[in-house]
Amino acid sequence: MSGDERGPGRDRLPVVDSDAHVVEPFELWDELPAEVRSLSRRREVLPDGREQLHHEGRPMRLDWTVGTLSTPGSAREGGSLDIEFTDVDPAVNDAGRRVHLMDDQGVAVSILFPSITLGVDDITHDGYRRAHAELYNRWIADFCSLDPARLRWAAVIPLQEPTWALRELERCLSDGACAAMFSAVPRSRPHDLPYADPGRSDACRNLGHPELDRIYSLLSEAGRPAVAHALNPASNALGMGWLYANRTQWQMGQPFQMQLAILHVLDGGVLERHPNLRYGFFEGDVGWLPHWLGRLEETYEKFALLSRRPAASPIEQFRSQCVISGEPADRGLSPTLDMVGAE
Repeated sequence: MSGDERGPGRDRLPVVDSDAHVVEPFELWDELPAEVRSLSRRREVLPDGREQLHHEGRPMRLDWTVGTLSTPGSAREGGSLDIEFTDVDPAVNDAGRRVHLMDDQGVAVSILFPSITLGVDDITHDGYRRAHAELYNRWIADFCSLDPARLRWAAVIPLQEPTWALRELERCLSDGACAAMFSAVPRSRPHDLPYADPGRSDACRNLGHPELDRIYSLLSEAGRPAVAHALNPASNALGMGWLYANRTQWQMGQPFQMQLAILHVLDGGVLERHPNLRYGFFEGDVGWLPHWLGRLEETYEKFALLSRRPAASPIEQFRSQCVISGEPADRGLSPTLDMVGAE
C-alpha cells in the first residue's frame, strides 16, 4: 500500500491493529441450521422501546445496549448506556466502511476478532456451538475478502471437541485465517465432584492439555499463532460469575482469565512441545505479568516434588514465544517491558 493510498492518515506511520473487533449482524444467525436457530443470539425492541437480547432461548439481562457495547468509551462519564445499535458506526460489520475508517485513522492492517461470538465456549448445546462457530468463520472470511491484505481474521475455535476443532481449523486456515482464537478457559466447567476428589484434575481440560497438541502442531506447521482472547468476565467456564457484577467483571475477570491461560499454557508444557508456536494473550492488561511469571518460577521451586519443572524458565519461555496486549495507560507497562521486552 503506497502512502498516497492511505487517505488522510497517510503522513503517519502505518498502524497494525492486532486486536480489532467486528460486531456480527443479528440477521446472520438466521442462516443457522433450523434445528438450532431458536437458540441463537437474538435482539428485539420491546413495545416500551427497551432492547431485549436472547441467548440459547432465554432472555438476557444487561445494564447496557448492544449499541453501547459497540461504542468505545460509551460507559465513561458523559456517555450513554442506551445507544441505539442503528446509531453505531457501520464499520462494525460493513467491510467497505471499515477500510475507509482505517484510512482515516492511519491503520494499515486490522486483525479482526468477534464480539457476540467471543462467548461461543459458553454455549452448552454441542450442535449449536459448532454451527455458530462455523457460520461466524465463514462470514468473517467473506468480510475480509474485500481487502485481504488489510483485513485479516482470527478463526474462532471452540475446544470442547478437539477432533471437530482440528477439522474446523484446517478449513479456516485454507480460507485465509491468520490466527486461531481460543477462549482463555475453554473447557473447565464446574463439576459435581466434591472438594479434593482425585477426579477433579482429570476434569480440567485447559489450554495446556495434550489433547490439543494436534491443533498446536497444525498452527506451528502453518506458521500461524494461537491467541487466547478474554471473553465475558462472568463466563460460565470460570464458574465464578456470581462473584462479578458490572464494573467488577472488567476490573478482575479479564486479567484473571489471562493469568489462568498463561499458567495453563506454560505449566502444561505447550511451548516446550511446540517450540515454533507463537502464543498471544489478548485483552487482559499487562501490569500483573511480571508478578505472575515470577511467582510461577517461585512455585516451581517451592513445589519441586509435586510438579515437573520446565527446562526453560517461565520468563524465558514467554520472551521467546509469547506476546501480550495492553493499554498505554496501564501503570505496570514499564516493568512488563523490562521483563519480557517490547518485541
